[in-house]
Amino acid sequence: MKTTYIYLRVSTDEQAREGFSIENQRKACVDFAQMRGYHVKQVFIEDGKSARTTDRAALQEMLKAVRELDKVDAIIIYKIDRFARNVSDFSRMFIDFKSQGIKLISVNEGDLTEGTSLIPNIFASVAQWESEVNSQRTRDALLQKFREGWQPTPPPVGYRSVGGDRERKTCEPDPLIAPVIRQLFEMYATGNYSIFELQFWLADQNITSRTGTPIGHSVVGNTLNNPFYYGLIRWHGEAKMGNHQPLISKDLYDTCHYVLAKNRNFLMRRRTHQFLLRGFLYCSECGQRYNAEWHKDGEKFKHRDGQRIGYYHCPKHGRNGCPSRYVATDKMEPMMQDFMDSIEFSQEFIDAVVQEARSKVDGMRQHGAGEAQACINQKAALEGRRNKLEDALLDGTIERDVFKRKHADIQAQVNLVLARMQEVEQRNKIDLDIIEQVLAFCRDVGQSYNDGDFGIKRHYLRFFFDKVMIKNKLIEEVVYTPIIAALQDLRLVIIKQGMLPRLDSNQQPSD
Repeated sequence: MKTTYIYLRVSTDEQAREGFSIENQRKACVDFAQMRGYHVKQVFIEDGKSARTTDRAALQEMLKAVRELDKVDAIIIYKIDRFARNVSDFSRMFIDFKSQGIKLISVNEGDLTEGTSLIPNIFASVAQWESEVNSQRTRDALLQKFREGWQPTPPPVGYRSVGGDRERKTCEPDPLIAPVIRQLFEMYATGNYSIFELQFWLADQNITSRTGTPIGHSVVGNTLNNPFYYGLIRWHGEAKMGNHQPLISKDLYDTCHYVLAKNRNFLMRRRTHQFLLRGFLYCSECGQRYNAEWHKDGEKFKHRDGQRIGYYHCPKHGRNGCPSRYVATDKMEPMMQDFMDSIEFSQEFIDAVVQEARSKVDGMRQHGAGEAQACINQKAALEGRRNKLEDALLDGTIERDVFKRKHADIQAQVNLVLARMQEVEQRNKIDLDIIEQVLAFCRDVGQSYNDGDFGIKRHYLRFFFDKVMIKNKLIEEVVYTPIIAALQDLRLVIIKQGMLPRLDSNQQPSD
């Protein structure tokens, strides 16, 4: 009995609607094989892959079977453009099949191995041309979509695609996921959370990838670094503000972008033991960044909590000629508090911040009131439509199935408006909290630092310092961040240099 393999492929939902679905192809090919007396040994199915190259899993599996496993008398395909749209690849496979005595038979074009290869290659050329034309049309459509203000690619997590097909789709915030993504940005902007911690938090919120797996570390980082969330869309090197509804403000995005950059410098991640100055302290002797660790001794440290003491130290301590010494955390961290007490902003700077804060609050009040009133008006209009719809049901002037469909649609819109009202209220509250913290920080740096929790203190340290150089257990020098250096040049921030502890050449610090 003659044997055959069948190869099937469909690349898009549109082809499925046009009659190229896998099931339609399978039925046509199997019926074709049976009518001609072929026993089908295996059906190879390629679902959703481009046919412009031979780099397709099912095709490679079939070619391997032909070479190494069971040789067959024929390979049946539905149509040449389902098999290959590249003339050179088609010719190579065609010649290879023919040399092995294997027929290549198309349900639509017939036995391709009969006669010369001219006609099959013409069919393949037409298929390749058609593929190139379709690709160009798709590129043009996606470019036009970008010009009209819509992201050509699928939207990121927090949005859902709506309306149209393929390149005609737009997007809107997902009512369930969008608030979580917005909160993700707000949490990260505080500087209190690492990406690892946010990764676990998203898992607790039941936010998963499209495949149902937990959101990966890199995905969280890419999300926080994606300008799409404040409204910017990008396509092939171009960028513009899109038509989609932003989830966050540009200011919040910039804050997160700044925290991301600082955390890359200081390698912020989940740790079993947290040390306040980890990542900031450097050895003046050899330039190495200090490590931090606990030393435990039940007898020596019996009067301490946990019978242990924390130390910062150079990793080359006692090696390579580095004379640096261990410094206890409860000695080093108060020194940093004293140094923060020595920093103050000029009155000119404070006045400028207050003026900006006042302007911000006034703008928030006006914008928030406008947004809130718009939501109230929209909610009232929807409720009016819903009341009329319910009256029509009572009067018997509307069909039940029509009522259910329209009533559900109106209720969904009402729910979105209610969520928007809550979002406006919460956003304004968060902004005011931030303004209050900024003003307190500007007026008294040392007190704000002292009052802050671990995360806030780390945030302040990242704002001021790139490096704090340590020698003989004391702060010898500090390297400020570019923004603080610039403010110093403008005399808008004042740092009392006398606060840097100095040792006489003959003086030795006590342990």
